[in-house]
Amino acid sequence: MTAGTTRKKITDNDLTRVKTALLAKGYSYMAGSTHTFYHYPARFSPEIAHEVIDVFSKPGDWVLDPFMGGGTTVIEGLRLGRKVIGIDLNALAHFVSTVRTTPLSSNDKETLEKWALNASLKLKNNETQRINSPKKNLPMTFQSFMDEALQLTEKLRLPRQQAFARCVLLRLGQWALDGREFSTIRRKVLSEKFSTFVNEMLDGLENFVEVVQLNKIKKSDISNQRVLLNRTAVGFHENPEIKGLKNRPTLVMTSPPYPGVHVLYHRWQYRGRKETDAPYWIANVNDGFCESYYTGGSRTPTGETRYFRMITGAFQSVRKVIAPSGLVVQLVGFANTEKQLPRYLEAMEDAGFKEYIPSLEDSNRLGRQVPNRKWYARVSGKKTDASSELLLFHRPS
Repeated sequence: MTAGTTRKKITDNDLTRVKTALLAKGYSYMAGSTHTFYHYPARFSPEIAHEVIDVFSKPGDWVLDPFMGGGTTVIEGLRLGRKVIGIDLNALAHFVSTVRTTPLSSNDKETLEKWALNASLKLKNNETQRINSPKKNLPMTFQSFMDEALQLTEKLRLPRQQAFARCVLLRLGQWALDGREFSTIRRKVLSEKFSTFVNEMLDGLENFVEVVQLNKIKKSDISNQRVLLNRTAVGFHENPEIKGLKNRPTLVMTSPPYPGVHVLYHRWQYRGRKETDAPYWIANVNDGFCESYYTGGSRTPTGETRYFRMITGAFQSVRKVIAPSGLVVQLVGFANTEKQLPRYLEAMEDAGFKEYIPSLEDSNRLGRQVPNRKWYARVSGKKTDASSELLLFHRPS
């Protein structure tokens, strides 16, 4: 790998742009792109990813996200003409990030539009069928509808067409079930929403491609501008695809799991806190792991120690691939900031990084409050900080 040598100075103007984006809600920005394909848990806003990438890297640079989740950094990096590496051990994250950044041809679009029209009519008019082996915590109407819809995806000829169709159904399922309290939803409503999502997502993908092309990346080259790995971030530097890169990443933009904070990356919750693994069934990817696997450690003292060990290991790998002049920017939340932030900074130091606190008149560290986030934190007998996040900056030491 070729290493960069010039270390960019962070100015107050840079920080003002980043801070404005950090505090933005992000809903209007997400419209018309692929960010709405799936609402990945604990995602961060596209605005903050966009501004960080735009300010701290240049077109053609490699940008790395070792905890890519639903692919926010990947999407924004490509939209800004960067090359992107995304890593996540959750197969669902890898699936969603891949579909969000895989262009479709005009023939693909026409094929999917015709398929969706026919599928919607069939799904709307068919009667609910009993499932021989019903899945846990799924209403029969929904499960029968989705089972039939997934069978129809097999009629699509190309893998990228099938993946897009499954992602549409994934979005439909999340809209219909996740966080819902009612017990059933009618087939007619599901089929109509299905048609709406197909059109919205095709338009969103077309918009994504158009923006990337404005940054002088050909549509046929988009997939070659990103490396997406379904694996743990610990030891990723040994992956052949990473070792084969000509240039080192100059920027890391990421949001790792939060210590002591309960986030269901691998389940939907339906009718209270009943959990279902339906997203893996719909996406046709592997699951089979418990919550602590996806969050880096359980919410026990032992689990927290395991979490910080994971952070050290992951960023040791980052340290081996990042340019000497590179910058790590990460959005992190804590169940108990007073106790966990020092441990986090120590883990980063052990990995070979030193915190860099840019100057800003009203604050040493940038942060925000995030109301109504769907997560839970547990700290015995004390108020938690689960709705607070910090934007941390680190340089290789």
